[in-house]
Amino acid sequence: MIKLAMTIGCLETGGAEIFVLNLLKRLDYRKYLVLLVVLGKKTDSFLTKEFEGLPIRIIYLNKRDEFSLIALIRMTKILRKFSPDIIHGNLGGMMYALPYLYLFRRKRAVHTAHTVADREYGSFKRFLLSRLYRQGRIIPVAISPYIRNSIASTYRLPKEKIALINNAVDTRRFLAPPRAGTGSIVIGHVGRLEPVKNHCVILATFKVLLGKYPNLRLLLVGDGSLYSQIAREIEVLGDRAQIIKGTDKPEQYYAQIDIFLFPSVYEGMPLAVLEAMTAGCVIVASNTGGIGDLVTNSENGYLLDDCHDVSGFAGIIRSLLDNAKTIKAISAQNIEKAKRYDIEKLVDEYEKLYERVIADAYRGI
Repeated sequence: MIKLAMTIGCLETGGAEIFVLNLLKRLDYRKYLVLLVVLGKKTDSFLTKEFEGLPIRIIYLNKRDEFSLIALIRMTKILRKFSPDIIHGNLGGMMYALPYLYLFRRKRAVHTAHTVADREYGSFKRFLLSRLYRQGRIIPVAISPYIRNSIASTYRLPKEKIALINNAVDTRRFLAPPRAGTGSIVIGHVGRLEPVKNHCVILATFKVLLGKYPNLRLLLVGDGSLYSQIAREIEVLGDRAQIIKGTDKPEQYYAQIDIFLFPSVYEGMPLAVLEAMTAGCVIVASNTGGIGDLVTNSENGYLLDDCHDVSGFAGIIRSLLDNAKTIKAISAQNIEKAKRYDIEKLVDEYEKLYERVIADAYRGI
């Protein structure tokens, strides 16, 4: 039995949290004994309920936002008692596992980088991490080729020291019929309602288009610190705009969206874009992070370098609204392309990585 310790900051809705859930839901528990250590406190989110339905043990450290020495000590004690064969760190959960790895030099870890390397951690944390990267005691895992390049550049690592396992989704769950591009067209976004997602640009772009396209609709799905503000802003749009406060069934909303507008300030390889592609949405996004690994400009979607370019986004969407055939063609193409990013492939690659890293540790490599 392989003892796997998974660490993460919280179980709120987000790409990294959904990634961990998708992976743990599909592990072969005939081979794995899993401990999930969560830095934050237990919440009543739908993700928490799904995690707690898995055959794993979960420990919450109840850490607040700021650094916690108590949480650091508790994490070390928990890992020492569990004595994992492999640690899988995600976001802040990786950093709190570092003292254990420094103390017990035979232990190994993998670290999934969910965003560009120079934004994930500050300089001191990167310094601590880089030492273990170079020693081969933590294997960095990139979720896209772009993220792999950012890790290589930021940490000055050769690419062969960085595993590449593309982000993935349950393609059967999100699959929807291709869009026709006719009738009432819906512009939509599914994701956290936080400043980095740039909802102000989504709203401004939609308002620019309203005058010429009376059948245009806006659908926003998500929760976060900006929910109340955004809900107030769209009230004036009446029945032309709708906001859904989080959901455990995002697939039913992706299926309603024709054009997925995603002007993020920065990203890794966003699951939301993969989910939207699987559902047949046309992607119009900012050219940041790993989005360019998924979307080829003017082929299966459209990318803008300036995430704040409202007139640019409006112009792209205007050209789509005037050409139903383009929407129909790109929709079908995205459904086909998304098949390359199925979750079963990701799970298989992580299981193989765990086993390789454990075997290397036993051989003293």
